[in-house]
Amino acid sequence: MSVTTIIIAIFATIFLLVGLVYLSQARERARVAKIRKIKLLTERHNRMQRLLHELPPQYLSNALRIMISERSIETISELSSLKDDDKSRQQTAQEQDYLKQLREKNPKFKPVIVTSEAKAKEVRVLLESLSRFIENQNKRKQLDTGSTKKYLAHIGLSICQSKADLFAARAEAANKAGKPRVAIHNYHNAIDAFKTLSQNPQAVKAMSLFKAKIKVLEQEADQQNKKPNKADGSSNGEWDEFLKDDDEWQKKNDYED
Repeated sequence: MSVTTIIIAIFATIFLLVGLVYLSQARERARVAKIRKIKLLTERHNRMQRLLHELPPQYLSNALRIMISERSIETISELSSLKDDDKSRQQTAQEQDYLKQLREKNPKFKPVIVTSEAKAKEVRVLLESLSRFIENQNKRKQLDTGSTKKYLAHIGLSICQSKADLFAARAEAANKAGKPRVAIHNYHNAIDAFKTLSQNPQAVKAMSLFKAKIKVLEQEADQQNKKPNKADGSSNGEWDEFLKDDDEWQKKNDYED
């Protein structure tokens, strides 16, 4: 075997080894990229499903629910093509059936009353996440400007509504407990929740309802004041609780902001 042949064989071997290393690295990069994409799509799909099934239904319009469902199906379909498993395909079929029900029957969902601040904050986080998603869809030209404005307006109203609902629930609880002043205080807070949407017809309607309830409670409170008090401590106790409730509300301004 000549020297030239040996040199050629050596270089051929080197090139082959380099090619194998490059191919191995390319496969590894592709594998890592696929894993990352699967994780990204899974997280996106989970967010879509949370919006559809964990967010109290009164905060979504049917049009929004259909749009979210469509994006969820697109995501799970892409995920199914990467994972190629029966579970993903089955889930895709279930979501397609759910979307069909939304489009054809326009179902009405029973409202879920929010009574805790923790749940109210969770609702707000979900709605703000949905708002960012809508904006991103518009930036990517996947949602037209008209629909974007309509959806964002609805979400903005829902965020205010979620805050008002919490105060209204507190007001109703206080009223049932025979504490009209505490109830009035919370209804005022519910009205304040809509202060940024004073021109919105739905917000105006909600504020009018709360004002009417306040008027009734004020009349009841006046009647209570006209009754002789057998024990002044009872009245003072209600005022103390009212002031305590006001102090707690001031400490929780991060919820309002």
